[in-house]
Amino acid sequence: MTATAQTTDGAAPAHVLAEVASMLRSGDYQAALALSEAALLRGETPAETALDDPETDKAARIVSPSLDTLSFVERRAMGGGYNYWANVPPAASYTEECEIGHRLAEEFIKFIGAYHNYGNATLLGSIVVDMEKNGAARGNKIGFFNTINKYAMGGAYLKHATELKPERPWEKCRRLGRELAGALKATGEEQFAYVAPAESRSPTVFFGHLDYSPFGEAPLDQAQDFSAIFYDLVNLVELAEAALDILREMDYTSADGTRNTELDRVSGLQHILCSNLGRLRESAAILDGPTAWVPARSV
Repeated sequence: MTATAQTTDGAAPAHVLAEVASMLRSGDYQAALALSEAALLRGETPAETALDDPETDKAARIVSPSLDTLSFVERRAMGGGYNYWANVPPAASYTEECEIGHRLAEEFIKFIGAYHNYGNATLLGSIVVDMEKNGAARGNKIGFFNTINKYAMGGAYLKHATELKPERPWEKCRRLGRELAGALKATGEEQFAYVAPAESRSPTVFFGHLDYSPFGEAPLDQAQDFSAIFYDLVNLVELAEAALDILREMDYTSADGTRNTELDRVSGLQHILCSNLGRLRESAAILDGPTAWVPARSV
């Protein structure tokens, strides 16, 4: 098979052409064609890539060893290119097939992790095609792709981790405060820092020496943080309101057609509980702040 390439105004970047040339020299025509088509569809130019995506440039320069370094890939004896699902050990059972697929997937992940360039970005598709062509066992497929899926889930979780668990404002303040405290300790000097809120018309951070303690005569190690109590109350209010919603949906009529007075009383008590917990939550909002509480001195 002969492929003819034509130069256009939207030619692929120089490093992509070099990668395609390397693939053609190694006989990997399928991957070379896929890479060149992808680059032309993007319509990139060498200047755009160098200015806008330096990490892509860096990845493209990673030199990969021959693909038959992978135990399940071999160079074709005729026609050039590679067989991407070959030399797979036979298995005596379905469980063993899955184990082999898992082991080969781990080998594949390690390889593309070490050599993450343009050429290897299309490697999985070629493996899938040759799996079907060469009649890969069901267990091999399950073990291989379950392992790939595990790594994909890990990457997806890390990408969206900040969206999954938002950081509360005061939690963020305390985290940054601990980092600042660590930085102050690293200076080797006895200092403290005071952080002013935004738009306070004062410098953002004040520094001073520990001759002055903001806790007066109370020992610093006695200071306590009660913000967790406030968040526990928030959760308790939500739990009580959920129970009240369930009570509202229940049938208050007994089997004989009379009103279920016991259920009425439980519902009434739950209303009172929700009302009082709500007021308690509002009063406890003062605990959700930067204040460090210390025990009162005995007179």
